[in-house]
Amino acid sequence: MDTDTSLGDLPIPLPEFSASFPLPFRVLFLIGLAILLWAVNLNVLSLLGIDVSWALDIRDGDDTAFHDDVPRPTPLVPSKYLYGPVYKLFLGYTTWCVSGYTLFRWICGDNTDAMERWRGLVGAICLVPFIYTLAPIRGFGYRERRALRHALVRCLNPPARESIFFCDVILADILTSFAKVLGDLFVSANQLIFGGISHGRQVPHGATKWLVLGMVCLPYIIRFRQCMVEFYHSGWKSMRPFANACKYASAFPVIFLSAMQKTVVTEVAAAKGVTTAELSASGRWFGEHRLFRLWLLAVVINSMFSFYWDVQKDWGLSLLELETWMPVRRENAPTHARSLSQPQSLWGRLTAGKSHQLSPLPTPGGYDSRSNSRSNSPTRRTAHWGLRPTLLLPDPAVYYLFTVLDLVLRFTWSLELSSHLHVISDIESGVFLMEALELVRRWMWVFVRVEWEAVRMGEMTRLHAPGHVERTAVLWDDKDAQRED
Repeated sequence: MDTDTSLGDLPIPLPEFSASFPLPFRVLFLIGLAILLWAVNLNVLSLLGIDVSWALDIRDGDDTAFHDDVPRPTPLVPSKYLYGPVYKLFLGYTTWCVSGYTLFRWICGDNTDAMERWRGLVGAICLVPFIYTLAPIRGFGYRERRALRHALVRCLNPPARESIFFCDVILADILTSFAKVLGDLFVSANQLIFGGISHGRQVPHGATKWLVLGMVCLPYIIRFRQCMVEFYHSGWKSMRPFANACKYASAFPVIFLSAMQKTVVTEVAAAKGVTTAELSASGRWFGEHRLFRLWLLAVVINSMFSFYWDVQKDWGLSLLELETWMPVRRENAPTHARSLSQPQSLWGRLTAGKSHQLSPLPTPGGYDSRSNSRSNSPTRRTAHWGLRPTLLLPDPAVYYLFTVLDLVLRFTWSLELSSHLHVISDIESGVFLMEALELVRRWMWVFVRVEWEAVRMGEMTRLHAPGHVERTAVLWDDKDAQRED
């Protein structure tokens, strides 16, 4: 729903979707979906032979291990121990939420007045998982909840003098896909306190709407600050983190120009001599105001910038490089030598046995796809157009599919950040669908992002001196595991 539009301005009835599936329960559903998708990420990457704990640098121990002058390395957590507890958390969370929703619907049915009287029950259903997650309560899923709390603290307040952990980057990027959900979370809290849980995204006027916008902007602020910390650690010389910070900053014009569209509707309606409700219902005001055109330009810039960065930087693919589309042949010029390994089938990865490496390093000398044998020639190029020499996912077609879906859903998500498109009608269910699709897009992004990080780390380890130790993020406490077991 438009955060600037009151119910009295709209001549349409409240949607059945909002009455049957109130906003607080939609937020709970999307959180559960995110937990499930993260468990699938960890599970599938582990099955493919990618050492997720190595790529994310998740270790046993405690943070005091790195407070000494000489850092002491701690053992990596086996990847097979990462996804099982997350699945259990999902099952416990889902059982609680489904039971609460069923009880609420059994008591209230379709009676909106009863929903308002029993909104305290909804508040309790929502509050218990948040308290259990954020409070240091031992018990079910303690290690995972502790890891999340530590990571959230580092994301909200990253120490400027220390490098940003890769696992914190992944979490912050996942939070950007939760930007609209965080706004819905604030709206839900407002509805539970003041009423209106069956009214969709009804946000009061005044300062509250700016608080909602602040919640939507928060993940981008976190990621922007992380990039600037990386820029600081480069001595203000590396342009990559600075460009990445600009990418996240490009979301702010989309959000705030959208919030200003109420002015656009008012001015265009006055020029046409109609009411704002009639103009909004007709939809004929689009493109007739410079503020709207600025918003549309901001959407295009943010979407294309983000898409380019996903494919080129976060995934390490060359699909968007000019040389990929217009190759330049240079006679008598040596081809750039890079390592190459042929992607294996999923079954091949699962049955490779002891001979298969976790997070395999690029194959020295490359792979000759024409003879199905390794070649010592240093002039082998990638066997797949627009990709890269080392691919760890089971089929090259996955990279092409993910790229196309990422392009489509990037534009969809930029539009989703725009509150003025949320009209209280059947579009309300469409907004919920777009939020779920953005989580699916982020799920795809995590697969290739972690895979590319494993490839990069495999190449970098050969450049490090023996005994090299880096400061790592400690998300796992083996002592806690022993207590629970």
